[in-house]
Amino acid sequence: MNHHYSQQATIFLDQLFSEIETLHLKLNFIEIDHLCFRTESDEDYQRVCSDFSEQGVLLIEAPVGGRLISTFKFHNPFQYKNISIPLIEIPAPKKGKTTQRGFEHIELVVKESFEELIQKYSHLKLETAALKKELNPELEIEFKSGAIKFHHQSLEKIIAIEKGL
Repeated sequence: MNHHYSQQATIFLDQLFSEIETLHLKLNFIEIDHLCFRTESDEDYQRVCSDFSEQGVLLIEAPVGGRLISTFKFHNPFQYKNISIPLIEIPAPKKGKTTQRGFEHIELVVKESFEELIQKYSHLKLETAALKKELNPELEIEFKSGAIKFHHQSLEKIIAIEKGL
């Protein structure tokens, strides 16, 4: 990841993990599957995708929820402390929705069931609507600094399934 994005990602993750630590949460994850970087316009989306195309391989660009989302696999995974993050997801903004540019969430692959996670984090702001998704359901916890989405399969595996690989 280039220096500019790398600095932003580190600041974002520092804030998110500081908030998690302050709340005394114990996250048991297999991996941080990916980072998500939101864009504020279609032009910004094209620019950010161009930036990341120099730093990784485009795994897929597909319409999701009425806008394009690109996923890149870094040539060299982004390193945050002792954690290696292989992918970045870049959604174009949804039509009519204002989005703030920058890192927005991380996605974790976990072994725990969603029921266990809901019980464990019931005191937090949980978003459960995406548990109904057929392919790779997710549970989301929203924090002031960003969000964490929990999955049972990595995005790279889901992309391979979608592509029929």
